[in-house]
Amino acid sequence: MNERFKKLRESEECRNGILIAGIIIGILIGFRYILPIVIPFLFACIAAAILRPIVDWLVTYRKWSEKLASILVLILVCGLILVIGKFGVTTLYRQVEDFVLYLPFYREQFMKNLGSCCSYIDTGFHLEAGASLNYATNVLSGIFSDFQTTMLPRLTTNTAAVLKQAFSSLIFLFIMFYATLCILKNYPRLFQGGKMGNYVKRIWEGIIHLLLLYLRAEGAIAFVQTIICSIGLWFLGNSYFMLLAILIGLVDAFPVFGSGTVLIPWAIYRFLTGDVKMGIGLFILYLLCTLNRQLLEPRLLGQNLGMSTLLTLFLMYVGYRLFGIFGFILGPVGYLVGREIFRMLQELFLVPEKPENG
Repeated sequence: MNERFKKLRESEECRNGILIAGIIIGILIGFRYILPIVIPFLFACIAAAILRPIVDWLVTYRKWSEKLASILVLILVCGLILVIGKFGVTTLYRQVEDFVLYLPFYREQFMKNLGSCCSYIDTGFHLEAGASLNYATNVLSGIFSDFQTTMLPRLTTNTAAVLKQAFSSLIFLFIMFYATLCILKNYPRLFQGGKMGNYVKRIWEGIIHLLLLYLRAEGAIAFVQTIICSIGLWFLGNSYFMLLAILIGLVDAFPVFGSGTVLIPWAIYRFLTGDVKMGIGLFILYLLCTLNRQLLEPRLLGQNLGMSTLLTLFLMYVGYRLFGIFGFILGPVGYLVGREIFRMLQELFLVPEKPENG
């Protein structure tokens, strides 16, 4: 028994299995209990890793101090984000305002189209005239009544919670901004502390590199999908092209749903209401979004990160079951982090050193 236990302990597969199990448990505990506390500093590390090459260029070629270069770069980037955000928010606000202004007209058009669809259903299934419309009207009335009795009171009574959340968001942004500045100007001196500090630095830099690749890949796909939808809806004459394009881009970021969750029912609805041109346009837009994802996803995720579409979908589902809606992101990220930690620990500790010649 002792001999068998000794062989098992010396087995490379056994050591790897124990190491993988430890990494999985550590990631689960970290995501559940530690991540909510350190998330502003994690965002700060990612932002600093993105901006650090610009600071290095200013320090090397312009001979600026690291503090001055870090402050200037951070201020310029924040200003650029504010300008772009102001333009986007202004456009979205204008489209939402127009939508609310014309809401009675859209309601009338919706009921008219609903009546036409229900008339087709009554004729096709040999129902009494108006039966489908009465049923649909009762269902919609029940939904609206539930919204009035449940959601509206919550929105009015939770004003204090909303204000508290807004204050927490401001604190979060301040901490992230200041932490980014501190990391930027001290980046070369982080993790200094002998051999162990070098180990931690290598693992941390590898994790940040993979996180940047993953976020860059998913962000690029979502951005291109939003641009395609925005141009397509604008070409089709939709007044809310930007608002709807952002919505479709956000939904498309989740492979469980995809852009077809919005575009296919919308296209079917347009076909049923007689707007064949709009229905065909929406279906073509869905095909373009699907083709774009099929072209970009293997290139960005597969080649750079070694993650197939099936593996990404599996990891997102596992993450969702473990951590809720944010698990769609935490699942793949956890896999990348665990894979990098396993690779680095194998390289640093588990690979036996070659004996010196002598």
